[in-house]
Amino acid sequence: MKRWMMTMLSVVMAAALLISCTSTPGTGQSPSPDASAKPGNSPSTGKASDGILRIGGGPQEKFQSSWSDYGGFVRTNLFRRLLMLDKDMQPVYKDLASDYTISDDQLTYTFTIRDGVKWHDGEPFTAEDVRWSIQAALKSVSINSVFAGAFSKIAGAKEFKAGTSNEVPGLSVQGNVLTVKLTEPVGAFLLTMAQWPPYPKHLLEKEDPLTLHLAAFWEKPIGNGPYKVTEVVPNNYAIMEVNPDFYGDKPQIEKIMLQTLSEDQTVTKAQAQELDYFSVMDLAQMNEIKKTGHYDIHEVDILYIRYLMANMQGSAESGKKNEKIADLRLRQALLYAIDRKTMAEQLYPGQATPIQTKVPNALPEFNKNTQPYNYDPEKAKQLLKESGYDVSVPLRLAYFYSDQATIDLIDTIKYYWEQLGLKVETTMLQGNLVELIYTKRDYDFIYAGLSAMAMEEVYGIFHSDNVAATGVMGNNKDAWDSAVDALRRESDPAKRQTALNKLQEMEAEYLWQMPLFAMKQYTVVNKNRLETAGIYGNEWTNYDRKIANWKMK
Repeated sequence: MKRWMMTMLSVVMAAALLISCTSTPGTGQSPSPDASAKPGNSPSTGKASDGILRIGGGPQEKFQSSWSDYGGFVRTNLFRRLLMLDKDMQPVYKDLASDYTISDDQLTYTFTIRDGVKWHDGEPFTAEDVRWSIQAALKSVSINSVFAGAFSKIAGAKEFKAGTSNEVPGLSVQGNVLTVKLTEPVGAFLLTMAQWPPYPKHLLEKEDPLTLHLAAFWEKPIGNGPYKVTEVVPNNYAIMEVNPDFYGDKPQIEKIMLQTLSEDQTVTKAQAQELDYFSVMDLAQMNEIKKTGHYDIHEVDILYIRYLMANMQGSAESGKKNEKIADLRLRQALLYAIDRKTMAEQLYPGQATPIQTKVPNALPEFNKNTQPYNYDPEKAKQLLKESGYDVSVPLRLAYFYSDQATIDLIDTIKYYWEQLGLKVETTMLQGNLVELIYTKRDYDFIYAGLSAMAMEEVYGIFHSDNVAATGVMGNNKDAWDSAVDALRRESDPAKRQTALNKLQEMEAEYLWQMPLFAMKQYTVVNKNRLETAGIYGNEWTNYDRKIANWKMK
């Protein structure tokens, strides 16, 4: 990801919505295999069980780094974290850390690093690897916003990042113990340590942190997980094999083939039974895969939402604020005009659920007292009239998904808005999406999605430190920053809920983003070839899949 004249971090925070909603877990997020690659150079992909687990995730020229696009099956098994999530996204298991403590004031964390852990090249994994990796992460331009936010609160992090200090005094190592001292509590710190993987210092310490994610290291990365990369054919496939030095329970599946696939190859590969484990978000793909009769499909509720974002700052070309879009009454009218319940039932039956806030209604964190925007066309017409919007001026609705369900959804939204007497122009964005969405901004509303690690990620988009996103929606620092900071600091469940309640009420009050649906993810297992441990969570995360219990049939 790039940032041009502003901070790189803001793009990563805002562009998380692009990563999360344009990638497909298990398909490798990659283009079609290189046509020049010879089929004879690729391992056999026959249907009969040969002990090889076949999935997506194969590299293009390189593997993707693991601090921005941090999760998924491959990264979980290649790199380990200090802690491990359960399927409900709770950091309940110790992993690289054999123990940890938290001070009463929530400002000091100590992690005891497990003995006997080795990198795949045989070098020992140490507490110093973690300390160095956190320092490198502070200067990384390719890192998830939750990680960046958590690490920025380490004592001395600000000075280190600014280059006025060569060390971070809040990080110290004594033997196999890492101590982290914060300047203020970070509610998601344990979650961060269960999602963020340390890198091998001895292989990367000479790299510039700004370009660490582009290093040659990623051509054949060295991790410390139960599997190691043993063979790579770029734009074709890679092989992972059991790490004989792994400190935990050894997997029974000896070899994994990572195929470099584009999203549109998922169905054809599944029909040929050349995929054993993967996830899809596309309902049409899921239905086609179901027809084969070869797969068990597991529905998983995840924190993944679709919404419309208002561009109240106008296009970069005009340099003028989009005054009419900034009128709350217009945005309220447009949301009241959409029958989200019918759209979900018709376009995403069984997958989509209408939401009132960016916290899905089914989650316990949902604030039931938040102002609802249920379908009410008459109220929509009244609010539109009150806004004084000139209906002869077309509303410009942009989107960047290419699937048929999205095209139908955009057409349906256009229909509902036209019932108010509006003119609507729709455009599919293609090219550099970060630049088109956050720099050029040639639209009034954009249809987008977000897969979030934590609620801090959901609402951090409204904070003034997210320069890219507030460059689209505008900025009310006095209102939003204190409310978001209250959530970021809090780890107590009751106090976190209080902070979330306020944020959801503000969300409905400002309506900078108009919530549409929460979407289910589908985890797909080849029942003819693979037996898993029966644990299915968000495939974009690093939850414990109990890989040691998996077997090929």
